[in-house]
This record gives sequence, C-alpha cells and structure tokens, in this order.
Amino acid sequence: MIKKTPQTVILLNFGCPDIQQLARAIRANHIYTMVMPWTTPLARVMQEEPVGLILCRDPRAQEHPREKEAFQKAGVPILCLEDGSLDAQAALAFCREECGCQGLWRMEAFLEEAVQEVRQQVGDKKVVLGLSGGVDSSVAAALIHRAIGKQLTCVFVNHGLLRLGEPEQVQSVFRDAFDMNLVYVDASDRFLDKLLGVTEPERKRKIIGAEFIQVFAEAAAKVDAPFLGQGSIYPDFLESIPLDGDPKGVIKSHHNVGGLPEKMDFQLVEPLARLFKDEVREVGRLLGLPPVMIDRQPFPGPSLGVRCVGEVRREYLRMLREADAIFTEELRASGWYAKTWQAFAAFLPVKSVGMHEGQRRYGYTIALRAIQTSDAVTAQVVHLPWDLLEKVACRIPQEVEGISRVVFDCTPKPPATIEWE
Repeated sequence: MIKKTPQTVILLNFGCPDIQQLARAIRANHIYTMVMPWTTPLARVMQEEPVGLILCRDPRAQEHPREKEAFQKAGVPILCLEDGSLDAQAALAFCREECGCQGLWRMEAFLEEAVQEVRQQVGDKKVVLGLSGGVDSSVAAALIHRAIGKQLTCVFVNHGLLRLGEPEQVQSVFRDAFDMNLVYVDASDRFLDKLLGVTEPERKRKIIGAEFIQVFAEAAAKVDAPFLGQGSIYPDFLESIPLDGDPKGVIKSHHNVGGLPEKMDFQLVEPLARLFKDEVREVGRLLGLPPVMIDRQPFPGPSLGVRCVGEVRREYLRMLREADAIFTEELRASGWYAKTWQAFAAFLPVKSVGMHEGQRRYGYTIALRAIQTSDAVTAQVVHLPWDLLEKVACRIPQEVEGISRVVFDCTPKPPATIEWE
C-alpha cells in the first residue's frame, strides 16, 4: 500500500490524458502529488490527508457534476483545471499559496523516512528480494539493506539472457561493495534448453517468465523469509487502476514478481512505491549505487530473449552480447547514451555475404535501435550522428565473429513496437 506523505496534493482525473505530466511537474518542485480517478470514493481520498485537491478535466471528457460537487465539499482547497491546457504554473501557485506546501518532498528526507518504515514493518524478521540488476530492484535492495542489513537476502537468477558482464557486475556491486547476502543461481542451461526450437515471441516470454518464477521460488523457499521485497514504483500502481474510472482503461495488472505462486505466502515490502523513475535514480545516488547501474536504460523482463529474433541459441546470444556491448560502449564514449531513452542491438537470423580480412564471410545481421519517449506508449527514433553509426557498423563485423552486416532501425512507435519481439 502506498503510504501517506506530508503535504500531499491529490490530482483527480476526470478524463485528462496529460495528468501525469502535470503530476511530475509539481513533484519536480518538491511537492508530493498522487493521481486518483474521479471514481475514487471521497473517504478513500481523504485517507491520504491531502492539503489540497486539483480536479483535472479534458474538455472532450464527460462531465461528472455529482462527483465534482462531492469533492468540493471535502473541506480542503480545490483547483479546477478544465480548459484542456493543464497550467503547471497555476497548479504550483495553488499548492504554495492556498495549500501551504513548503516543498518538503525531497529524496534525502524520503530516504530517511523509508528506512524507518522498513525497520518498523520488518522488525527482526527476514526479507527475500528478487534482484534483476535493473534500476528499480537494485535501488530497492540497497534501501532495504540500509534498513535491516543481513536480514535481507537477494536472489539473483542468471537465466542466460543477460548482457555481457552483467552477472559479474551485479555480484561485484551487491556482494562485494555492499556486503549483502546474495544467492546467485546460474540457471542458464535450464532456461536455454527450454527455449530450444521456440520462435514465437509470446511463447518465449511465457517460458522465460514461468521458469524464472520456478527458479526464484525454489531459492526463496530456502531463505525462510516472511517478507518479499520488490522494486515496485509509482507508475506500476498507476497502470493497475483505471485512471478515468473505466475498468477497460487498466494498462496492466500489478503483480508480485511476475506472478508468484499463491502458496508463497509473503508480506510485501515495497519502499519505492511512491516514486517515479527519476526519483528512484536520485535515491540510488544517495545510497551510493554506481552510475553504471542507476543510469542504465530500461531493459525488458525477458532480457535478450526478445532481442534475439526467432529461435534463441547460445551462439546467437554470444554474437548479440558482443554487438550490444560495442554499441553501448560507443554511445557512452560519444555522450549519446544519456541522450537516448533506450538504445540496443537486436540479432536477426538473416544471413548475407560480407568480407572480413579480405575473405568472404556469410554471416548474420545485427540491427541497431535508438529511441526517445516520455511514456513508452509512443516513441521517436533518435537521429544518431552518422559518423557514430558508421563507426559502430564497422566495429561489429570486424570484432564479432559471425556477423557480416549491421542495419539501423528507423521505425517509430507506432507502427513498430520499441522491442523487436
């Protein structure tokens, strides 16, 4: 459950698609906001002890005068934004002047508060956490560890679909630098054997997800912990509720580590549940996580399994890892890594004739992709400099055995998706 925060301003959504941008703009000024649909009962809204309400309505949206009137009787200051242009300046002025907000939403204070909350919730019990190496689970692990130390055990499952050097990097940071209890499970063969011959993307996803759940469940059962730590963040909860009041508006269901079996009776510890992604990264810096981990770009749950088009073979993954590492290295060296939301290589099982050291090579293809987006619903292609692309396109066939050609994916979303599968 998302905990109450002092000086909370609640944004009530009456069918406004841009409400999250307004919420983020207010938060950027150190004022805590929560977004709730207009269907939320007044009693539930007031449980958060808000200092003010902002009612946001798009002019195309349906009127709900009865609900609007009910909120206006809540006894707290109210601002109605109904002109279709959500004025962040007006909202900030309202928060400061009428609600008395003093800009208390700062990550230093949040971190101290979150550590105390974890200690209070857990007591002297144990917590187990599935560590993926991604930003959210890494920051959650570091925060919970600061709170309870060796009472936390992290389970890191290597499913054979990670990027080059990732298993070693995760173990080095959390076991060595942070001195955490880390259970490393190398289940590479177990996953890759099940993926042999499978080409359909959704079937690959289901195999990877189901096997991960099984491997994690086996490792977690040995820890004997009543608490499950998760890196769930605020957008996860937003996607689980219909923000316009229509159940069809649910983006996806929030679930426990990809849908853990019901017999695993855990209580959840979710210290990041109030944070947006940029706030999670700020907390990670305060906790001392290295930039290479907290500034990394989003990585899909099925990992390289959905960047290896068609069948997943060990040799294909070897080529993909090496090519992706070269692309990332050049992006970082040129300063373009931080300018893109996501940039990666995909392996295409398409062969073409090439040349290597004066000899004919009949090798596979690597596709490069770089996109920018604010919400992942739509995405635009990043116009990388031609000399950068040319350098990467020359290095990969020269340095990665089995690759003869590199192409650049210039398709936005829509009509394409961000990932290839």
